[in-house]
Amino acid sequence: MQALSFRRQMFLLLAERMNQERSIQALYHILTGKKSSQTIQDIKWYNVTYFFRMFPYWKETEFENDTNDLQYHRYIASHNNRVLITEQGRSQNDNFRTSYSWPPIYNGWLYGKSAAVFWKRTALFVQCLSQTLAGNRRFLPVFEDISVQHWLKKNWPKTIEEKQQTASVLFDELRELLGELDERDAFLIMNRLTGYHLTGQTWTQLSTRLQMSEDECHFRFLGSVHFLLEHADRSAVLRRAASGLEVWDVLTETTKKTLHYMNEGWGMERIARVRNLKRSTIEDHVVEIASEQTGFPIGDYVAKEDQNLILHHASALETKRLKVLKEAAQPKELDYFSIRLTLAFYGRDNHGQA
Repeated sequence: MQALSFRRQMFLLLAERMNQERSIQALYHILTGKKSSQTIQDIKWYNVTYFFRMFPYWKETEFENDTNDLQYHRYIASHNNRVLITEQGRSQNDNFRTSYSWPPIYNGWLYGKSAAVFWKRTALFVQCLSQTLAGNRRFLPVFEDISVQHWLKKNWPKTIEEKQQTASVLFDELRELLGELDERDAFLIMNRLTGYHLTGQTWTQLSTRLQMSEDECHFRFLGSVHFLLEHADRSAVLRRAASGLEVWDVLTETTKKTLHYMNEGWGMERIARVRNLKRSTIEDHVVEIASEQTGFPIGDYVAKEDQNLILHHASALETKRLKVLKEAAQPKELDYFSIRLTLAFYGRDNHGQA
């Protein structure tokens, strides 16, 4: 069996989880982190938030080459524009799962964007603290992001004593936190940091030192950053680095506008008219909101008996395909919006791994 690159292996795992019900392009949007209503539905329905934004840099031409190669070597097939995983593909996944050690945390859905700002703040703070305590005031900052530098100035310790105390405490806190990670993951964090007479290593350098692909290095590094972000309250500096980041603010901007009108008591028809959008677009927004809000009033949109009927058939048939569920509910006439909304609402708490 041909050895797969890390990216291709992750695609193959995702393809299996999607239950042969989505297109290759749909999987691409999940892995690169396209924030659309359809992608949001997919990651919730199929419990694949773990894969969201795993490879935001994956170019479409490279993706096509990778998936074509997977088809050529018979790991996947395609039928009616849906990805089918072959027995060889399932066997490959089983072998990978039995030997691979996953990071304790990875959630591109919740932490995809906030983690980048969190890391910039943390890395710049460490660099400036290290250089300042060494007496060096002339150095190039690792990040020139104005908002990050503004955060640094606001949180910068004033006296030399405060700087020394902060450095000592931060060192102990990071050592304790990173000690809970796999050695390779802790290594990635420490060697991406820059300080006095110490330059953070490139992905190529880290890949060579760890004998791990750059894709996997990047994935495991992000998992470590997510871990630090999730445990930021255990460190004074990390807590400040995480402050103000909208970790849970995952709705798209256009959906937030619809939510505002919904909170005012407006119905979908009125919202669509005022916003000059199609009703189907507003329905997309409502489905997205239902997938995130625990207290969403789904009973206002779908009768309880209809919810139960949809969930029963989805479980019995092991499918999320709307057409199949609609036909299974006959003679009950269910519209696609009711099915989508129910699947979104009851799938909102899924954050499983591969």
